[in-house]
Amino acid sequence: MNLGEMVNYSMDYLGHHKLRTVLTVLGIVVGISSVILLVGLVQGLKADILKQLEDFGPRTIIISPASASGGGGPGSSQFMPTKGKLFEKDYERIKRLPNIASITKVIASQATLTFKNESISGTVYGIEAGVFDDTVPVEMESGRFLESSDRAVAGLGHDIATGFEDDVQTQSSLFISGKKFKVLGLLKETGNSFAPMDSVVFIPVDDARELFNNSLLPGEISAIRLTLKEGSDVEADAEWITDQMMASHRVTNDTKDFTVITPKFINDRFNTVFDLLTLFLSAIASISLIVGGIGIMNTMFMSVLERRREIGTMKAIGASTEQIRNLFIVESAMLGFAGGILGLLAAVGIAYALIIFFNLTFVFDPLVIGGSIAFSITLGLISGTKPAIDAARIDPIEALRYE
Repeated sequence: MNLGEMVNYSMDYLGHHKLRTVLTVLGIVVGISSVILLVGLVQGLKADILKQLEDFGPRTIIISPASASGGGGPGSSQFMPTKGKLFEKDYERIKRLPNIASITKVIASQATLTFKNESISGTVYGIEAGVFDDTVPVEMESGRFLESSDRAVAGLGHDIATGFEDDVQTQSSLFISGKKFKVLGLLKETGNSFAPMDSVVFIPVDDARELFNNSLLPGEISAIRLTLKEGSDVEADAEWITDQMMASHRVTNDTKDFTVITPKFINDRFNTVFDLLTLFLSAIASISLIVGGIGIMNTMFMSVLERRREIGTMKAIGASTEQIRNLFIVESAMLGFAGGILGLLAAVGIAYALIIFFNLTFVFDPLVIGGSIAFSITLGLISGTKPAIDAARIDPIEALRYE
């Protein structure tokens, strides 16, 4: 009996037991589709976030008064707020880096925003004019952005401008913590949750210091943002900044009270988080695959029990022990293969429904798809091995007596 004959024989048997076959395959379908869907959704979320991170800028560095320290083992990291502070002297020290294309100190705080007697809470960034002009251009809905000679003026993100009952327009008056500011420009909506330009009010840094002076130490700033010239080695310059900051703050690498954030820094941490999430969700989805494997094993044991006389007849007319064993292994592998293919088709159908109706991003990873199909076949082979061995060991005389 060759492989083709074994396949035809198995298909004929499985076709005569449709309900049992469908229920057995269904367990594999659920497992395979769950793995492909969960991994695809996580990878889609990762792609969305990494796309948003592009707005951060490939040559942008931010120095923040918070430390990033590893915890829980290699590859893990967490941001921990500290008592660290940044000051004007840090800004002046960093400005000495020769590869800087633009740099600004940032003073950030929450404030009450009032427009036409309606008040909301919002985030205010005090920055130096020109920082977004060339290196990180902002798109204006109307008006213009801050210039170096401006005072008591503001640029509004889309969510702030539309957050009042009446939309704020250019040349309108906006009160920030009781001080009057003239709105010079409204930014286009970005929809970027990582770089929240939509939910920020930008004002000159000197105005921000006056507004929030009571909550700041003398010379204190909230962050430093800089963009390097084209062709700069971002990681090498970030290392130089780190050394300068550690010398200024008199801290070591283990006790530093600041973080130098680069695109690589962010990507590494997001990749670590999403890789762990993918692994965790895949492990959960794999539980249903194991259940499906148990279903195949149970089906094959029942098949062996029902076909004892048939096995005895095949042995009596010359079928070898190896052929009997291989016949049942082929049958279980076919169940796994069918479950894998149908699981893939189900996952594709559900994925496209999620894309169309919920506008979700889904990534079809060929490695995950191929691995899932291979795993379903392997699962079928493993699940059918023990029943196949038992079938091969049946004594033909006893089997022919079986009723």
